[in-house]
Amino acid sequence: MGVAMNTRISDAKPPARPRPRPRPSGAVTRALTKGLFLLAGLATTVLGFSWFVDANDAVGAYRTAPVCGTAAHTPGTDCVRRETGKVTARKTGTGGESTTYTLTVARETAPGHSYTVDSEFYYDATIGVDVELAVFRGQVAEVSYHGHRAQNPGTPWLTSLEVALLVGLGSALTATGVSWSRLGLKPAPFYFSIAVFVAVMAFLGCLVFVTSQEPLAATLAVPVLGWLLMTACATVATWDG
Repeated sequence: MGVAMNTRISDAKPPARPRPRPRPSGAVTRALTKGLFLLAGLATTVLGFSWFVDANDAVGAYRTAPVCGTAAHTPGTDCVRRETGKVTARKTGTGGESTTYTLTVARETAPGHSYTVDSEFYYDATIGVDVELAVFRGQVAEVSYHGHRAQNPGTPWLTSLEVALLVGLGSALTATGVSWSRLGLKPAPFYFSIAVFVAVMAFLGCLVFVTSQEPLAATLAVPVLGWLLMTACATVATWDG
């Protein structure tokens, strides 16, 4: 009897071990990594451009804002205050092949300031004449006189810097994702140089386009196309397939 029990025990099969899960292949890992970098790069860049659009809208918001004290103005909201200023000085300057025209205007409620105008505005507004000022959020947004108008947009230094940092980082992440291959990444200084170059161009572009106040379609289309071109050139040159 004991021999029979031992035989049955020895004949019993050991429990099956669980099979190890197959590890993802190198190609799948690379594809996932590329996708994550591309997604992060595009998301960061889109955020930067959205801040650019917000800055552009903020500078030109005075155009659609109601005049203070009118029925269209709701108390507690932004409005345009109309003031009268007096031209106290006129000046011209040359830079390269262009000439700049500047009028110094004394305000009713604040110190005088110099504003850049076009040549027709300059020659019509002689010293001593009164000009109209559109004051928005405490700053003169526009100077006008007898049909002449000169915008005075604030310089968005901080916003331009923020936009530049986001767009530069987005370009570096995008380039990293595109150039990631089985051969590995390029040296880190290369991606840093991409970020710096694109950030500098984005900073200058934001300053120029926001202050120029061109139509939104052109204001946004040109920077986006420029970003696509710069990013494509940087990534194609280093892509290993």
